[in-house]
Amino acid sequence: MLSALRSELRPHATKALATEVKAHVAVLHDHLRDGRTREAIATALAMMFFDADHAIACLRREGTLRASRYGYRGAMIGRIAKVALRVRDLLGASSDRIAYLESVEALSRIAGNVGILQREMERIITTHRTVVLKTVFVVVNSMLYHGWLKDPGVSSLDGRHYSSEEYAEAASLILRTYASLFSVSDDSFNEVDPEAVGTNGTVYNRLLLTAIRITKFKEAEFFIDGLPYRADLDGEKVTISSIDPDVERALRLGYIQGQGQAMIRYLSLQDEPAVSMRDLVDRSFDRGKLDTVIEIVDEPVRRLRLAIPAIPQIFDDFFGDDDFLRDETEMLLMLDVDNFGTIGDLLFPLTDRVTSMDIFKVQRYFNFISCVYQKRLAAVVESLERGRLTLSSTLLILPHDALLAQLNLIFGDEEKCREIIAMLKMDPGKAHLDLQYHPFVDIGRHYVIAPHVVAASNLVRNTIVANRLRQSAIGPRDRMVHAVADALRLAGFEVATDFDPMSAGRELELDVVARREGSLFILECKNAYHPVSVHEMRNSWDHIRKARVQLDERRRVLADPVGQEQLFQKLGWPFDGPCDVHTGIVIANRAFHGASLNGHPIRQAHELINVLKTGRIVADEHSLSFWLGDEFQVEDLVAYLGGDSIAAGQLAALDPHEWVYAMGYRQLAFSSYVLDMVKFDRQLRDTFGPPIPGGRQQRDD
Repeated sequence: MLSALRSELRPHATKALATEVKAHVAVLHDHLRDGRTREAIATALAMMFFDADHAIACLRREGTLRASRYGYRGAMIGRIAKVALRVRDLLGASSDRIAYLESVEALSRIAGNVGILQREMERIITTHRTVVLKTVFVVVNSMLYHGWLKDPGVSSLDGRHYSSEEYAEAASLILRTYASLFSVSDDSFNEVDPEAVGTNGTVYNRLLLTAIRITKFKEAEFFIDGLPYRADLDGEKVTISSIDPDVERALRLGYIQGQGQAMIRYLSLQDEPAVSMRDLVDRSFDRGKLDTVIEIVDEPVRRLRLAIPAIPQIFDDFFGDDDFLRDETEMLLMLDVDNFGTIGDLLFPLTDRVTSMDIFKVQRYFNFISCVYQKRLAAVVESLERGRLTLSSTLLILPHDALLAQLNLIFGDEEKCREIIAMLKMDPGKAHLDLQYHPFVDIGRHYVIAPHVVAASNLVRNTIVANRLRQSAIGPRDRMVHAVADALRLAGFEVATDFDPMSAGRELELDVVARREGSLFILECKNAYHPVSVHEMRNSWDHIRKARVQLDERRRVLADPVGQEQLFQKLGWPFDGPCDVHTGIVIANRAFHGASLNGHPIRQAHELINVLKTGRIVADEHSLSFWLGDEFQVEDLVAYLGGDSIAAGQLAALDPHEWVYAMGYRQLAFSSYVLDMVKFDRQLRDTFGPPIPGGRQQRDD
């Protein structure tokens, strides 16, 4: 086969050939699915021989070379990559495509180990088929209610290593695996394992830990497919790392900053503590208002039974107004991290019928149910009895019409209730399942609902993402774009936004263009939520890559004084001679903040606005100024977008760290970074000191 390729002449790249190559992605997938290794190798080589860069791009985009799609048969995937690498001189592929094939080969080396984990998960699911789903869902629901805290310092084989969100993702994978083995029906959640609080407790812990480690391998596949990352094999360890270290640094910095902003908002609640749902439920029990709502029954199994629909006045007491409880305010402030308006702007329509406030009320309802159950359970003195009642009682199995009726008591609008259910409903037969995005699991005639998964998730945000409603959330006027433009105007710039002028014979869609003192700034804005999964990271990265392509063209056109003159004429600005051109990708979230693509710096919008408005960094009771003088100068913005900016200093304060996960006798590692706060503070003071007395609480810096 290889000798035949060496004697062939490669055809010229054409649109028709590119279409043919893309069509064979499905053919290759079928060969891999059916285990036809020779045919798979021949198809992959032919695709790459005809147009290697296009073929490999298609394979990455579709995830065709992910071993997880084919029973973790890593040897088969690895052979394709290995054979292609042997003839790399014939393929003429670019260096990043070759690096991808090397990564596929490296990652394939541990796929077999992950396959062993997959079979172990399937064995446990099969052995405990009648009880496994309900038991796992209850365990995860209880974790979320009790505020599970992870300890990343312990071994990856210790359950404390992982967060409650990672456990929820593991439960979703267990459901998906069950669905691949058996039909998910009303019978699948009938029973729970009473020994999960006794002799079988280790079984479910092992099952969840196995599922989490499998999700880590799937994340690794997503990293090398959809992001600028690579996999490298060293002995028995495969390490995932960013090709450009600044990309991973920027990603980690974004998460650190996002968590910091969330904490600032959380601490602001301490000034005026609002009542929480747990407080309300505690008071209601103390006053005897909920005594008749919940009781222990023995048939058909011993459990707690909740009788809310029998007491409709409860709905008026808890859901009759739009006042926010502390729980909802915390969720609202989480949304505010990516917000560019007022808190009131976060209450908006998602569709013609459903608003973000409606989703908050759904969360309030299931938070109420969860708290009632847990309050009653807390009164059970004997721990084994309490554990078994938790298993038998706290997962809701609701007939379709019962859920509709209960929500209708809140909203009084059946069509709205149906639409909300459709937004939150999960079909277990779908390829990708996530309880925190679709928490109403449809099993036939019933919905399975883990109430504290609903209560604790960032459900407004997740509903928007899952139902592709981001544009509805942004509205007709992108507040991020206008917040950046307003800050530029206040800083003395001429500014134009959202227009499509013709310049140098080309149409240039421009988000923000600003001019002052011989400097022209072209900013492309991307408004996406901060990613909370590798899937969403890929979406954010795709937006950034698109911005790079757009800015490449604009920079090329506007580097020519003729292009600038035509642009200024369209804007009605005087042409006083050519300007220095500066570009930037401005992002609403903090992922990839501080990195750069082809000379286009990536900067977070809130921080950019702060550079323009105040030039201050808060440090303890003082603040530091990163302006060159007492007032803002154009050079301050040039420096901020350059290589010696505050963003560069933030990245430099990150130290290398490796997260390692055991995959049998092999290991999967993710090369990352952690922030040394002492070093960061010292660098800030050395660079931007001395401190200015009178620091201020600042939400975005």
